Amino acid sequence: MSSNIFITGTSKGLGSGFAEYYLEKGDRVFGLSRSAAPQLDTQENYTHTLSDVSDFDQIKENIQSLLSGVDHLQVVILNAGILGEIKGITEASISEMKEVMDINLWANKIILDTLYEMGIEVNQVVVISSGASINGNKGWSGYSISKAAVNMLVKLYAAEYPSTHYTALAPGLIDTGMQDYLCEVVDHDKFPSMQRLKEARGTDVMPKPKEAAKRIGDIIPALLMTPNGSYEDVRKL
Repeated sequence: MSSNIFITGTSKGLGSGFAEYYLEKGDRVFGLSRSAAPQLDTQENYTHTLSDVSDFDQIKENIQSLLSGVDHLQVVILNAGILGEIKGITEASISEMKEVMDINLWANKIILDTLYEMGIEVNQVVVISSGASINGNKGWSGYSISKAAVNMLVKLYAAEYPSTHYTALAPGLIDTGMQDYLCEVVDHDKFPSMQRLKEARGTDVMPKPKEAAKRIGDIIPALLMTPNGSYEDVRKL
């Protein structure tokens, strides 16, 4: 039996990979992203809405339109997010970090609140977190803070909505466009953690988005066996 899957950030990268994964399984996928996804738009079971997740009013309206008539979602994957600029914490302005927080954290709250307001039954929510949420490496500033906050957001929703299983999931290293910036632009002498990323690129340690999405998609059902609201890392599952 097919499932209803809702995914954010489906236009590219891991989000696009997740959409392809579930479509290949015969599921119905509802996607939300700020740009179109031509590789998905022609597929019969894919329904998409354009939405900038930094515009909170727009998110709510677009989700209500996208999911009109849907009363049950088996899996929700909140994947959309931004990195922001890698820089020292004293160099990172509040306005810069606020933008990252709005997209990586508060947009997810708006989305979840809208689903509950619509009365949609949700079996499982996976919010994409990061190892940066616990590592605290130099330079990750707003991104690390936003992902640490995501971990707590997930924990709080799990406590208040125990009928839905929540996970904050670190997906491991993935070779997305973000790696072009991290591996080739960021000063590796100033921010040493970037060297590990450059060494991993092109190896099995850093798969392409479609391969990573399949690996993660295959373990999402097993996340139901982990504590509700927990932070998990795919590299330790």
